[in-house]
Amino acid sequence: MFGAIARRAVIGAVLAVGLTPGLSLAEGATTSSPIAGFPHAKVYVQEDGKLHPVVVILHGAEGGTEAGDRYGPILAGMGYAAVGLPYYSPDWAEYGPPKALPEIAGSFVDIRVDQLAELRDALRGMPGVDVERFGLFGASKGAEFALIAASRYDWIDAVVAYAPTDVVWEGWGLETVQAEGTRSSFSFQGRPLPFMPYRGFIEGLLAGPGKADLRAIHANGRADHPEKEAEARIPVEAYAGPLILIAGERDAQWNSAAAVRAIAASRQAAGRETTALIYPEAGHDLVGDGGPRESPRSGGAPEADAAARRDAWPRATAFLAAALKP
Repeated sequence: MFGAIARRAVIGAVLAVGLTPGLSLAEGATTSSPIAGFPHAKVYVQEDGKLHPVVVILHGAEGGTEAGDRYGPILAGMGYAAVGLPYYSPDWAEYGPPKALPEIAGSFVDIRVDQLAELRDALRGMPGVDVERFGLFGASKGAEFALIAASRYDWIDAVVAYAPTDVVWEGWGLETVQAEGTRSSFSFQGRPLPFMPYRGFIEGLLAGPGKADLRAIHANGRADHPEKEAEARIPVEAYAGPLILIAGERDAQWNSAAAVRAIAASRQAAGRETTALIYPEAGHDLVGDGGPRESPRSGGAPEADAAARRDAWPRATAFLAAALKP
């Protein structure tokens, strides 16, 4: 169905940049523990006899455990019960590398937002964990996940959203190749959420590694379907807690800067506390505080992305501290 070109494409071209490395691991007596009912999820927490607010790390389209493994110890060192929640592990069958985490979703289709409520229940009573203070830390598709959840659950107390979107997007996976435009990325309480379709996703997949214009695929789909805007929009004003949004104007994955402006305007009209950070020369790769790093799908130059990270990271961590009081 795909052929050799498509196999190379799915490995290198289609996935957006998410929570990428760039920080040193935290020091101190941090433990990690599995979470019952959530394969490969871990909670990282300091062994100090205190209760720590929860911060759930929601990875981007890269999936897997890397985001949690990297940022879990760092956030734990800041006083949080940091949860790495893998919810997607790419499965392109013979057209890509083997699926890394067989127990979780292999397609980015109908990802269950309500699993966060089940996660909260599973965390309740775990050593050092205070589920009554609950934050989300997401980037790219993880930011989409976080904003959808926050608009539906009143027990979410803080959200950090890097390179977000203001709408729910179409999902993808092997089953969508011949059914483009039919599946949502996310679901809630057993029902797929209304979504904005792409235009040119399959063509981008077949173009080969690094050749898909993901920003155009999103923008063109949105331009084709103005009638879907209202239903696909994430009702961010329904979330009463504080929110920080971080984006680069040169984001090559999707227009996260425009999304930040739309989200901030909706929340301002509703009187909701919102911080919006938009960096004119930066791209998609903004999580962390490290120096320049190669990120060819980001859109911004490595130096511009690094400058944005240096400015945004202390603001994001100060935001979490003010909201969750670790």
